[in-house]
Amino acid sequence: MRKLNSKEKILAASIGVLLILLALKIFVLGPIYDKTSIYYGEIKQAKVTIRKYMALEHNRTEILKAQKQIEGYSSLKGSDEGKSAMVMSKIEAEARGSKLQILDMNSAGVTKVKGGVTLYRINLSVEGQLKNFLDFISGIEGANILLQVEKIALAVKDESVGLLKIDMVILGAAFG
Repeated sequence: MRKLNSKEKILAASIGVLLILLALKIFVLGPIYDKTSIYYGEIKQAKVTIRKYMALEHNRTEILKAQKQIEGYSSLKGSDEGKSAMVMSKIEAEARGSKLQILDMNSAGVTKVKGGVTLYRINLSVEGQLKNFLDFISGIEGANILLQVEKIALAVKDESVGLLKIDMVILGAAFG
């Protein structure tokens, strides 16, 4: 083997240092960087989750209030006839509470809708004054059973006292 001159020694030392640095990067720094980037991503995801839960905690009372209201809507349980009777009972209670005179109330059938929702149609004929009718509509909208007035027909029965005859179709919804 021949002796290397000074330029060749510098070149060989430079190549050796570069190979050592490359091996250090591949076998030591590379895995450390990969692990830290994985941990950084997990930390970032945990921060997002914590922010989401902090927002939920901040709105806790509003969420619990809405949950109680929604739970009331799912209170209809039992057979279709039982659920229909519960809807009719709630409508009757609201009508009596609003001082409307019930002339006729009957079921107009049951309709199953996508998503496990069942609609109960109730035909209702009542008499009363306009203020009482508005109180009834307000009571229907605020009921703990999901009710909606689908159709309304108003007719004046006695103009001197402001008596109205009201025919309507009310939908009651049950989930599940």
